[in-house]
Amino acid sequence: MPNKQPTSQNAPLERVLSSLRYKRTIKYIKNKKVVDFGCGIKKWNAEFIGKLPKLIHGVDRSITSSEGNNSNVKVFRGIKDLPLNDYEIVLAMAVFEHIDPFIMIDILSELAEKTSKNAIIFGTTPTPLGKPVLEFLSYNLKLIDESQIRDHEIYYDDFWFNKILSKTNWILSHYKTFQFGLNSEFILSKKY
Repeated sequence: MPNKQPTSQNAPLERVLSSLRYKRTIKYIKNKKVVDFGCGIKKWNAEFIGKLPKLIHGVDRSITSSEGNNSNVKVFRGIKDLPLNDYEIVLAMAVFEHIDPFIMIDILSELAEKTSKNAIIFGTTPTPLGKPVLEFLSYNLKLIDESQIRDHEIYYDDFWFNKILSKTNWILSHYKTFQFGLNSEFILSKKY
């Protein structure tokens, strides 16, 4: 994955939005081996979902190795660095929109290798309808970190998910929008 500048999570709405996203994960992560893909520099996963999973590891390319051990969630720079091959749940909370779709294909392949047969990827991503709203909240009102919004590569809807997933070992098994269609949640399941 190319090295982009890390985005910050310091704007007023960042913590609130992250908390709302992680609340959506609770029914999926209890007593599971979880990877929080793109966990971010603040590592709020430890605070928001705490000890619900059996085990939780984070993956974020913007975290240095010394930063990765400062909480009860061990964080790795890359998927291939993860120590297990049987994670049951991958969380992708507001992260896929930051990844070039061509690179996403490789990332999904790496995640398939590190997860169990019945693993799922549960995540959220803004929809194309959300783009102007997020830009206004960020660029005009400064409520969301501008670096986060400028880093967006694609705004997914179910059409774009299915296009990209057709080149992977994953299928879109659940997709719905929320927040007036500005955001979506999805579940990806393995094809095999």
